[in-house]
Amino acid sequence: MTECLGKWSAGALVLLACYGSAAAVVQAAPLRTVAEWQQQVEKLRGEKQLSAYDEAIRQYPAYADFYIKRGRVQLQRGESQRAKLDFDKAILLDDKNALAYTGRAEERACAGDSKAAWQAYETALSLDPKNSLILQSRAHFYYEGLADYRKAFADYDQAAKFVTAEDDPRRINIALQKLGAQLKYASFQPGYYATVVNSIDNILSMKKQKRSSQQLEYLYTSRCAANYHLEQYAEALRDSQQVLRYMGRDKLKQANILRQQSRILTKLGLDQAAKAALKAALLRNPKLMVDRQYELDKDLAASWQEAW
Repeated sequence: MTECLGKWSAGALVLLACYGSAAAVVQAAPLRTVAEWQQQVEKLRGEKQLSAYDEAIRQYPAYADFYIKRGRVQLQRGESQRAKLDFDKAILLDDKNALAYTGRAEERACAGDSKAAWQAYETALSLDPKNSLILQSRAHFYYEGLADYRKAFADYDQAAKFVTAEDDPRRINIALQKLGAQLKYASFQPGYYATVVNSIDNILSMKKQKRSSQQLEYLYTSRCAANYHLEQYAEALRDSQQVLRYMGRDKLKQANILRQQSRILTKLGLDQAAKAALKAALLRNPKLMVDRQYELDKDLAASWQEAW
């Protein structure tokens, strides 16, 4: 269950993010209106947030959205049985609430009940077929729960169609989630790496989207790996240089990408540059070891020995 929740907290629980991400912590206090509860509770985290939802439900026991939100907090904390009770209660109060069924779907997916999860997603989308967040959640279920990558890709594409504004941050979030699924699919379908490169090119060309340094590092790292698998070594080398540009001062991470550069340069026949890259990697991490798969590469093994 812990492993499942780890996956879902990063991917399938995408709806949780839409309920507020403010970092400030405020003291929960009895408030008169639902709107005031919504504004205050969403600023909280951890036990304080959970306690605030408890109080909100005591004041408004017939308000389904509070049960949904408390259920999501509990699901993220690994309290799946309590989450299930909250989602069931929300559906009992409002059987037309698509987010309540989405919560049930995510809880059932974590419990390993794929059939019930799929049925709950079907109900949610029948109630709100253009909800991009529900489609993202089901896409994650398809590839993590069912290993059905084609259906996952279709759901991500459908979700993107319903986010029309070019500057809407949901556009890049959907694209990045789809990229994660594509990379996993390409790991056992190497011919798919060309599609991965194309997807990353499209993300990088989104003119009105703000991308953090961390996102850019991830994108260039992914494209570097994809180009390497496609034996497009010059392109992989350029991407590795971009990775170094955006990754900051973490010496261990720098060492790893420099080691990768060394291997790329070896493939390009640039032995001296490969040795220099490997030496630079060792300066940042003297304990750096060559993976067994790299040791099978005679050229790199020779460079490794000479670098020492």
